[in-house]
Amino acid sequence: MNKSELIKEVALKGQLSFSEATNAVNAIMETIAETMHKGESVTLVGFGTFVVQERKARNGHNPVTGGSMVISAKRQVKFRPGSKMKLE
Repeated sequence: MNKSELIKEVALKGQLSFSEATNAVNAIMETIAETMHKGESVTLVGFGTFVVQERKARNGHNPVTGGSMVISAKRQVKFRPGSKMKLE
């Protein structure tokens, strides 16, 4: 499912117009992204949790030159599925 398909489903299930559903989906995505940029987690009970994790700098292997290189530290988003998202 892509974003436009998600918007169509939200419009149908929420009995909203396409533009209202588009605004709602965009607002949710923007809010989650802004919260993640602040370094905070977002928990949607039953759905899951988006968590920002810090990755330390580490040594890696450059496949082109065959030498070693340093991979810089960065922040990464992880998703932990909630109880309703777990597949049996």
